Amino acid sequence: MSFLPGLFPAGAAATRGSPALAFLQHTEDTVDATTFTFAGQNLGTADVTRRIVVAVTWGDTATPATLASATIAGVAATIHTQLAGALQGRCALISALVPTGTSDSIVINLSGGTPDRCAIGVYRAINETVATHHAVASDLTATAGLFTTTIAVPANGWVVAVCAPNVCTTPTNSTWVGVTETYDGAYGDALTTLFRSGGFVSGLPLEAARTVSCTITAGTPPTTGSLAAMSWG
Repeated sequence: MSFLPGLFPAGAAATRGSPALAFLQHTEDTVDATTFTFAGQNLGTADVTRRIVVAVTWGDTATPATLASATIAGVAATIHTQLAGALQGRCALISALVPTGTSDSIVINLSGGTPDRCAIGVYRAINETVATHHAVASDLTATAGLFTTTIAVPANGWVVAVCAPNVCTTPTNSTWVGVTETYDGAYGDALTTLFRSGGFVSGLPLEAARTVSCTITAGTPPTTGSLAAMSWG
């Protein structure tokens, strides 16, 4: 019997649990490059339904770089959303079905200039009921450091979000609404100007417009950058 990726036979559905998302780790690379290879990434326990979801942030001081492609454990990733905001505050959400293995490389290919840095937040999703995301949402401007949006969520759904503020003075922390923070902090090569943060929530009820926001606390808060969110069920 054959079936579409991400969808499973009726007999198997009865043995599966609800859709769920879990955080695995956050990693950065601050050596200028167009291809960033994050080797040996933890993928969590193998599962026939496993989807690896990656939140990507990057920046370039001179040239606007875009996410051209990516692979997760050798599988071509789908780019669900990417935001062409400020030069040093760009982000994307990508994923691929990776049913086998417990660790492998995640490769991010950027085009345009030579980006100064790239970071990834990695999540493990299982038991999806559909083969594509439910919704995406975004924000490219901030008021007093606040990036905010709303997103539709399916029943038993999850949401993942990432925020990449542009240059700001002495950023210290982030405060999320609508998801639980999984990581934040300044890049290792830009301790006083550049920040990134991510979060997720799982097992949500049906919602038409869930607020997802991230406030960056800084001496001079950012006014530009990017916030991206994605829901799935």
